[in-house]
Amino acid sequence: MGSQSEASMVSQSQPRRPSRRQLLRTTALGAAAFAAAPVLSACGGGSGGSSGKATVRVWHWYDQQRDEWPRLVEEFEAANPNITVEERQFGDPDSYLPALQSAVAAGDPPEIFAPHVLAIEYGRAGISADLRSDLGEDFLGGFFQSANDLFVDDGKQFGLGWMAQTFGIFYHPRHFENAGVDIPETWDDLIEAAAAIRATGVEPCVLSNNPGTNGLDFFLPLITQVTDDPRLLLDLDLQRNGASWDSPEVIEALTLVRRLQDEGAFAPNPNGITTAQGEQMLYTDRAAMLFMGSWVPQDFVQDAPPEFVEEYRVMKTPALTSGARHWCSNQAGAAFAVSETSPHKEAALDFLRFLYEPERYAEVMNNSHSMPATSAAAEQVADPVLAEMTSWLLDGDGAPHILMGPGSSDSAANAVSAVIDGSSAPEAAAAEIQSGVERAANR
Repeated sequence: MGSQSEASMVSQSQPRRPSRRQLLRTTALGAAAFAAAPVLSACGGGSGGSSGKATVRVWHWYDQQRDEWPRLVEEFEAANPNITVEERQFGDPDSYLPALQSAVAAGDPPEIFAPHVLAIEYGRAGISADLRSDLGEDFLGGFFQSANDLFVDDGKQFGLGWMAQTFGIFYHPRHFENAGVDIPETWDDLIEAAAAIRATGVEPCVLSNNPGTNGLDFFLPLITQVTDDPRLLLDLDLQRNGASWDSPEVIEALTLVRRLQDEGAFAPNPNGITTAQGEQMLYTDRAAMLFMGSWVPQDFVQDAPPEFVEEYRVMKTPALTSGARHWCSNQAGAAFAVSETSPHKEAALDFLRFLYEPERYAEVMNNSHSMPATSAAAEQVADPVLAEMTSWLLDGDGAPHILMGPGSSDSAANAVSAVIDGSSAPEAAAAEIQSGVERAANR
């Protein structure tokens, strides 16, 4: 799920990041994905070799570090001659997930793997190791809390953030100057600014909700803005501690979404606007602002005019009231889990410790133009726009926005789309999320 603000950092040949819908879609079991996945290793496959070495298989789909892995594997194997690392990068989540599920069904998951949206499920089933126990609180304490919380259930942690992400509003300062308005502090300010900007012939803020899961990145942190409690969304997602989606807090957040739509803060028809269309609206001067994640500047470098890349800026998402915290989406959809049952679990943990050694990890994140998941690496982010967005996480503004519970993502996405287009009132939409989650849990 995310990458970076990388206005000057990405090669023109780098492929686009998979969509959030791709990251969250679950697919049927299948073995076809194995054939397409390249392997980087000093020796053959499987969880062990004839030489008696421990083999650590690493499976993921994270393209951003494709140029970093050969060096990392070589360095680690040189320092650990009794461990062989096989790094396998799949083309996208849709080819990855069936392969992972097949390996798990066969009782032979890779030693280290991207958990997709199955981190909690696999942890509860004893497939993923409890990294809180295996790596310790001191190690995990270096990660953003919001990144850790995504993988925590019943006091155990079943994944580690590899790349973090956050969301903000990208904008061109010229449109604010032309309209004679300041950067908005609150949502009320945004509504006022939107009216002035629209009067200049430019759409105000683009909210892309096609695919429909995009709107969750906007809506879910509003629940945290309403409550100042980022753990509520985690409880809603996993239906813990009596949390219910039809609660007043959720209704208030949905009501704000509807108000912003009704009062003209957004460009028309958010449900019909794709990410690429939203980006184009901003860099072709058809819109003044774009709400989107920290990977979007990569796309700007690839697609936008160079003068726009030099001039655009990013602001925090507005706060609920003046002086309140600017809670924004942040977690780590790109993550790693460790097989609990592998005979080479300890070797896998050693490789993770190696990857996250502070200077090494910071270098990998900077070289790959990625947003890190640790505070120490965040302080070393080189790109100025990405550094700005990362600073919000260092300030503690990160809020959860990735749903892993049964039925949560689909039910919430459908509800947000219905609220945006006016086909459902906030109260009814909140109730439908809860009923959808309950139906999924009972399947």
